[in-house]
Amino acid sequence: MKARLILIWLMSGVAAVAQKSAPLVDGGSPGQMRNDNALKLPLRWCPPGGFAMGSPESEVGRDAYEVLHPVRLSRGFWMGETEVTQGQWESVMGTSLQAQAMKMLEDETLYPDGGRQKTLREAHGVPGGKQSLPKVCAAQAPNIPMYYVNWDEAAEFCVRLTERERKAGRLPPGMVYALPTEAQWEYACRAGTSTATFDGSMFVLGENNAPVLNDIAWYGGNSSVNYRGEGWTTNNWPNQAFKGKMAGPRRVGQKKANAWGLKDTLGNMYEWVADWSSIPTADLAIDPTGPATGTAKIYRGGAWNHYATMCRAAKSFEAVPNYRRFNLSFRVALVHERR
Repeated sequence: MKARLILIWLMSGVAAVAQKSAPLVDGGSPGQMRNDNALKLPLRWCPPGGFAMGSPESEVGRDAYEVLHPVRLSRGFWMGETEVTQGQWESVMGTSLQAQAMKMLEDETLYPDGGRQKTLREAHGVPGGKQSLPKVCAAQAPNIPMYYVNWDEAAEFCVRLTERERKAGRLPPGMVYALPTEAQWEYACRAGTSTATFDGSMFVLGENNAPVLNDIAWYGGNSSVNYRGEGWTTNNWPNQAFKGKMAGPRRVGQKKANAWGLKDTLGNMYEWVADWSSIPTADLAIDPTGPATGTAKIYRGGAWNHYATMCRAAKSFEAVPNYRRFNLSFRVALVHERR
């Protein structure tokens, strides 16, 4: 009898351990955090729900394509707390910031820039070659967002991270790491709000001066504050909220988080999302993923070197998938596998 009780106790202990170690699929309260992955990359729970995507006609800086329309997301997902860092990138992809920058410098494709067609190195104002690396690789550190990443590479990062975590048994069943859809990105950025930013409406005092952004985002108005090291000059940036001399990408997670614990959704770096570019209608969209094909991918969120009105929850940009810049990064989402 005693031996049987010991066996039952041991079996219950094994079951408890197994239950404890099973990867969590869905979260509880909005903003719940998990980091059960090899990178210790923190993720925040975004519950299923609905929101108004786009912006009202009265919103400052609004573009016509920001059609206000209802969106319903039937399944929750986990969103990266910050943009993917250089340290996380190198761990998964094995390439450095300088190696990524060389891809930009060697790209002979012509891209639209300021009404002209230019190579990326021309758009960055450098002649090309290794001698230009010091001029285009300003902020280099493990906790700085990765940049000079095109859309295909960002998607490949997600694929490799999925494979690694699945092999290690850390991936919840039926879930994968992926770029968030545009709707998931905006839903997560807003975190239950409906104003231009998750911290309130935007009042613009100048191109680079919107007080609501100062505590929540690195943008053209404040990205030079206490900036040290190599960077890009801000001397010709108009109407800065805080005057400075140099700026560049900033360490992730320094600014105020939204209600779901997400940081840097506005400012610091633009972020690739999954969707091909399209113009929405005013109709209800349920779990939208964008067109099946297209010519340009979408990126979101504003950046350290751009105007205040570009750092709004509804604002989007587009570029061909092989585009890469010093202000363009991405964040991952842990989502139910898309069919």
